[in-house]
Amino acid sequence: MTITLRPDQERVLVDAINSGLAHSADEALEQALDALRLRLPPQAPAATPDESVAAAVRRLATFGKRHGLSLGGITVKELLRESRP
Repeated sequence: MTITLRPDQERVLVDAINSGLAHSADEALEQALDALRLRLPPQAPAATPDESVAAAVRRLATFGKRHGLSLGGITVKELLRESRP
């Protein structure tokens, strides 16, 4: 990735270095990125395939209730059987 700084952004980096807040442009940029990381929402760890399937099953199991849907008294398995030719 190539980043082009505007003159005012470059001035901030130079000021940070000259004032001793950072020893290099890389360090100043890393400090700025650290500040952004603190403001980002927490990232959930990547789920394993089994966890992903289990989570999908849980979401599907409650979907109808949450959205007020009904299968008219039949089960999902019965509905699947009906949909197959």
